Amino acid sequence: MGGILGEDVLVDQRRTRDAEHDVMSTNVAKPAKVAIIGASGTYGRGILARAEEIGVEAVVITRSPHKFKDGRPTTTLVEAQLDDAAKLKEAFTGCDGVISALGDDRKTRPKTHNLPHVWYAMKAAGVTKYVGMGSGPMMMPGEKPGGFQRTVHAGLRVLKLFGVDLLEQNEWERDSLLTGTSGADGITWVLTRPVRPTKTPFVGAQVHKDKRGPMNCSIYDHGDFCLYCVASSEWDKLAPHVSSGPQPTRK
Repeated sequence: MGGILGEDVLVDQRRTRDAEHDVMSTNVAKPAKVAIIGASGTYGRGILARAEEIGVEAVVITRSPHKFKDGRPTTTLVEAQLDDAAKLKEAFTGCDGVISALGDDRKTRPKTHNLPHVWYAMKAAGVTKYVGMGSGPMMMPGEKPGGFQRTVHAGLRVLKLFGVDLLEQNEWERDSLLTGTSGADGITWVLTRPVRPTKTPFVGAQVHKDKRGPMNCSIYDHGDFCLYCVASSEWDKLAPHVSSGPQPTRK
C-alpha cells in the first residue's frame, strides 16, 4: 500500500490530537441538511434516526421508498439509482455534506459501482464534505495493528488465499479518498470504523484515532458522530474508530 500514497498523506494520518478518546456529538457541531445513502441498512438507519431526532434535514436517496414509511417532515425521500447523475446532483444541492452507509458486499461491490457517481454528483452540486463508513479491521497507512486487528487479519489472510477478500470494498474506498482517484479528488472526507452494531440508546460516540475502544457501537452514537463530522473539520482526512461508552446506570 505504501507505494501509492504520498508522504504528505502519511504525515496527515499520523498527526496527534488532544481530542483522542473524546466524546463527540452534535451538541458541539450540527449540520443543517445532509444527504444519506444506504439509509435502510443497520448503520444507515441509525444515521437517519439521529438526524430526525435532532432536527437535521435529511435527504434520503433510495431505490426503495417503501422502506421508509414513518419519516418525519424533516426527511425527504428521493427515489433514484446511484448512477443517475442528474437526480443525485439535484438531491445533493443545498446539503452540507453526504453520508454514505453503503455496505461492503464483495459480490455486488456497491462501493466501486456507486461511489464514483456519488462523488462526481457531489462536486457538480457544490458539495465537498463526505462521510463514509469502513470497518474495524481496515487499517490506515502508518497505523500499528492492535490486538483486535492482529486477530482478525490472521483469519482474513487465510480467506484471501482462497480468493475471498472481505476488505476489498472498504480498502478501495479508503484508497480512492487518500489518493483522490475515481472521482474523489476535491472531496473532504472522514471514514468511520465501527465494529459491532447495537441499538442501545444514544449516549455519545467514543472516538479514537489509532486504537480500538469498546467493540460495541450504538447505531445512534455512530449516526450522531457522522452528523457531527459533516459540520466539523475535527476528523477530516482521518478514519477514526468509533464505539459507544457505557449506558447510564439506572437509579
